[in-house]
Amino acid sequence: MKTQPLLIFLLATLIMACQEETQPLPLDEAQLIEVLADVHIAEAAGQQLRGATKDSVMQVYYAQVCSIHQVDQAAFVQSMEQLRNEPERLQNIYDKVTEAIERVDAKTQ
Repeated sequence: MKTQPLLIFLLATLIMACQEETQPLPLDEAQLIEVLADVHIAEAAGQQLRGATKDSVMQVYYAQVCSIHQVDQAAFVQSMEQLRNEPERLQNIYDKVTEAIERVDAKTQ
């Protein structure tokens, strides 16, 4: 019977060790949602472009989005790379991005 408390302690320790802590993103989540919404709108605007023209125009669009939101492009990229390893968190953010885009769409109609 003395092994049972030890086993419970070890199991609890193992479970706590396996839980990943959510690291803060370089960009604030609310700001990231706004930036992502505008990035997706820019992507939609660039859909009809092809080749080198598309590449250069999209670079300008990305720079404009970062400028409008006063966001460092490297911080945006780093945030997205971090979220790639946190799919549930990324999905939650993209749900909010979709809502933001729908609000913009509703205003333009």
